[in-house]
Amino acid sequence: MSSSSNPVTPQNSTQFPNTSDPMYLHPSDHPGMLLVSNKFDGSNFNSWKKGMMIALSAKNKIGFVNGKVLKPASNHNSFDNWQRCNDMVTSWILNVLSNDIAESVLYSSSAKAIWDDLDDRFGQSNGAKLYHLQKEISDLNQGSDDLGTYFTKLKKQWDELNALSVIPECTYGAAHKIQEEQHNQRLMKFLMGLNSDYSHVRGSILLMKPLPSVTQAYALLIQDEKQREVHSSTFQFMSDLASMNVKSSGGHFRNNQEINQFKGDYEAKKNITCNFCKKPGHSANKCYRLIGFPKDFKFTKGTRIVAANASSFQSTNGEGTTQQANHVHSTNIQSLPQLSNEQIQQYH
Repeated sequence: MSSSSNPVTPQNSTQFPNTSDPMYLHPSDHPGMLLVSNKFDGSNFNSWKKGMMIALSAKNKIGFVNGKVLKPASNHNSFDNWQRCNDMVTSWILNVLSNDIAESVLYSSSAKAIWDDLDDRFGQSNGAKLYHLQKEISDLNQGSDDLGTYFTKLKKQWDELNALSVIPECTYGAAHKIQEEQHNQRLMKFLMGLNSDYSHVRGSILLMKPLPSVTQAYALLIQDEKQREVHSSTFQFMSDLASMNVKSSGGHFRNNQEINQFKGDYEAKKNITCNFCKKPGHSANKCYRLIGFPKDFKFTKGTRIVAANASSFQSTNGEGTTQQANHVHSTNIQSLPQLSNEQIQQYH
C-alpha cells in the first residue's frame, strides 16, 4: 500500500511595512528636504510654525514635536528606529532655520526640544497675539493695493485670529448666531477699507438682504472691476481708432489695404489727361486753371498771373453766383498769356 502526501505550499515570509506607523520612513525621505519654502529668520513665527505643522502632519511626523511619539528606553527594540526618525525630523527643522537660529538649537536632544525652544523664544502669548492681530486688522486699508492684495492681507489676519479664538460647540444654535455676527462685522471692515472707486457697488452690497459673506462681496467687487476695465478698454480703443482716422486723412495709412487703394487711385489718375491744359493727372472739371487755385496752393514759376485771378473763382452763396463765375472764367481765360486762341476757342 503506497502512502501519498499532500504538497506543502511555501508561504511568503515577506512582511509589508506599516505605512501608518509614525516611525515609518518613505524611501524618498532624506535629511536635506525642505518642508517649507521660506526659512525662519526670527519674524513671522506663527506663519512659519503653521506651515511646518502642516508639512510634518503630511509626513506623519507631527508626533515627534508635540510629544505624542515618546522616546522609548535605550534597551527597547524600537529605540534605534525612533532615533533614526527623530534625527530625520531634526534635520528637516534645521534646514528651514536661519544660520544663527539653527546654530543655537543644534545641540538639542530631540526634535521636540528644538520645537519647544523656538516656541518659548519667538512665540507670543494669546493676549499679545490678539492685540497685535486686532490692531493690524483695524489699521488695514486698501490704499495703493489692488483689490486682490487687500483682500488677501485681510483674510490672512482673520485666519490667524480664528486659530487663536475658537468658538466652542453649542447645541442650542448660539454658536451659529455668533458666527453670523462675526461674518457681518468682517464684511463691514472689508467694505470700510475699500477705496472710493468702489462706493457704488459697496452701496449695492449693503442694500442686499441678507448680507452676503465676505467672499461673495469680494466676487461682486471683482465683477464690477472687470466690467470697468472692459468699458475703459473700449473707450481707449475708440479714442485710438479716431486718432488713427485723423492720421489716415492726413496722409498716414492704417493697413496695407488702404495703401493698395491709394496706389490704385494714383495709377488711375496718371491715365487721365485734362482737355484744357493738356496735363495728366486730372480732368477739365477739376482743372485749377478753370475753377481757380486754392488759397494755400504753392505756385511755381510762371503761374503767378493765374494766382492773381484765383480768388475770383471761389464760389459764394447768393443769387447770380453761376453767371458771375462764368463771366470770371471767360475773362480770366482770355487774360492767360500762355494759352493760344485755338485753346481758348476749344474751351468755349
